[in-house]
Amino acid sequence: MTGNHSTSTPINNILHSLFTEIDVSINGKIITPGTDTYPYKAYLEKLLSYKPRTLETQMRACTLWEKDTPGHMDEVGLDAAVFAPVELDVEGVGALAEDNAHTVTIDAPLGEAVIPEHSRNLGLRKRHQAVADSVRKVLIDRLHIDLFEQEKFIPNGVDLRLRFNRAKPQFYMMTAAGSSGKVVILNMLLWVRKVKPTPTVLNAINQRLNSETAKYPLRRVEVKTFTIPAGTQSKISDHLFQGQMPKRIVLGFVENAAFNGDNLKNPFHFKNERVKKLEVSINGETMSTRPYEPDFQGGLYLRSYLSLYQGLGKLGEDWAPDITLEEYKTGYTLWCIDFTKDQEAQLNKFHLIETGNLRIEVQFGQNVQHTLNCLVYAEFDNLLEINKQREVNIDY
Repeated sequence: MTGNHSTSTPINNILHSLFTEIDVSINGKIITPGTDTYPYKAYLEKLLSYKPRTLETQMRACTLWEKDTPGHMDEVGLDAAVFAPVELDVEGVGALAEDNAHTVTIDAPLGEAVIPEHSRNLGLRKRHQAVADSVRKVLIDRLHIDLFEQEKFIPNGVDLRLRFNRAKPQFYMMTAAGSSGKVVILNMLLWVRKVKPTPTVLNAINQRLNSETAKYPLRRVEVKTFTIPAGTQSKISDHLFQGQMPKRIVLGFVENAAFNGDNLKNPFHFKNERVKKLEVSINGETMSTRPYEPDFQGGLYLRSYLSLYQGLGKLGEDWAPDITLEEYKTGYTLWCIDFTKDQEAQLNKFHLIETGNLRIEVQFGQNVQHTLNCLVYAEFDNLLEINKQREVNIDY
């Protein structure tokens, strides 16, 4: 990535978008889901948890958070005229040079690419400016790991290991130049808070561990996906979650190509795809009283938009995610559904665990033009226990 005319730009929340998954193990027992969707977990938690001011200040400094401009999230600023087919004569070699000569056609630049200066995606342009000339950046942020988001201390004698699985550049870099740059990690540190209890406290802890385990309530998150083939007008997913049901989900649609890594597509572009019906049910009972039936073409989608506020427990309160009603349909189309009986999934308390089968049914206003991935961010209440011998037990 060299100069302001470099053709590569990192996607949003780049510190976390560099890794497909972060595997966490305690004494050899893996406690993370291994779904390779960590960038989406981190992105959705940032987008739906922080106020705009925090995103624009602290998160901008920590993770290069720059909100993508609604309606222009896939724009990298490269005009179609910059590249065009050009025929080149290739000379032969040796005694039969004339016989070996031939013509090849390549896509060649017609001028200096000014990327992404022509992009209408302001967030992309700001991130591009931040990394111009391959400048070194220091990024620091808390990892979006369930165990690290609870407040209890982990006892000594526990072997805690993290494995960072890198994403490919086609996922986290955007460009229209045919080949992308990449992010090189020069140094990596983990800042860990440690507490040294007094001998009296340490003895009391060990005494309690003789008769009971150390218990860690977790807000466990899994982000799963299912595919909707191109040409489909409706889709039913019956077995995405079985057994323990989530207490809350966030749902959205992205292009399969973007999900798998395509330099021309933003993996966080949640399109409305002209959804005309969305119904989520558990054991046959619709969770939102009645299905969502938005009309994005006609501008009638307020109930879907308000699902974010209701699902996050903020309906009628003085708080809002950084998504306006107009922005919602042009890159930030997400539904949030609270499954708890008291509609308080956001509170730091355990809810009764429901079991069964979760069903998602979606209908589109037209056949989808490209293969989609439906992403489902799901929250569960679970418990992790550590005994005196430092053996780990999880109930999921």
